[in-house]
Amino acid sequence: MERKISLSNLRKAVDEAYEDNKSINEGEIDPRNACADPKAFGISVMLPDGTLINKGDTDVKSPLGSISKVALSTVLFSQNSPMELIKKSGQCACHKVHCKHKGLSFSAHGIRAFSALEPVGDPESKWNIYENRMIDLMGSSPVLCDKTLQTLQKEAADTKLEDTLAADGYHLYDDAALSINLYLKALAMNASTQQLATMGATIAADGVNPVTGKTVFDGAITQNIVALMAAKGPHKMRAPWLVAAGIPAKSSYGGAILGILPGVMAIAAYSPALNPAGVSVKAAKAIIDVMQKLDISIFASAKVKFVND
Repeated sequence: MERKISLSNLRKAVDEAYEDNKSINEGEIDPRNACADPKAFGISVMLPDGTLINKGDTDVKSPLGSISKVALSTVLFSQNSPMELIKKSGQCACHKVHCKHKGLSFSAHGIRAFSALEPVGDPESKWNIYENRMIDLMGSSPVLCDKTLQTLQKEAADTKLEDTLAADGYHLYDDAALSINLYLKALAMNASTQQLATMGATIAADGVNPVTGKTVFDGAITQNIVALMAAKGPHKMRAPWLVAAGIPAKSSYGGAILGILPGVMAIAAYSPALNPAGVSVKAAKAIIDVMQKLDISIFASAKVKFVND
């Protein structure tokens, strides 16, 4: 079964979601993103054919945070089979890290993921592979914020992150200091909602960037990338998010959220004020509103197709 939705209805849903949520004044800005404009709010949607809908502050760049793992997963699934990555994930001590060290704000999963990036022992090559993949996915270059990176590095040093991982027996596939530094650099990369929507649309289009036309990765791994997003989800909102929004997504401490429906669309929203779970209040509500207004869900039986009026 196929459902056809007009582009005018999509634009209307985005416009209404923006207007309905722009006046929300809730949440707190993460200290690592203290320079952000609390009033900034933007929504970008891109379809696999390159159709772009922007509303609000869609050119404002914010830290990628955990969204960085979306780009990384496209590389890891290109370098490993799904079963190889499952084996590498193994039985880890990540829960011990978070339980024993309540103040720790870094993801042991993210550090391990960067440690698994090949080639081993070559940080420059690792970073070049990752950065070039981001550029290919977005069709433009995200920006490394040195001030943010310095803040993250200081926090990692203050919490003795490397020692914490070692003490809890957390296995990495490369040098710990190297892996942590790459992970922190990725967290500090900044991108706009338009760039994020382009990245998401490239994944939704089975690895072909709708803007540049470049084939970035083998489309066969799209399902694995999106499955990983669904499994992890916005921080501490996984099951409620999938029920409410119906779209696999990742969020950032910077206030951005990226959602992807393979073959259908990508949606990115941004506003820096976060709820207690660390997820943008406005961005989350905006994406949920768009999805519910259009009655779209990755779990629905009908295949959605957007059509011209």
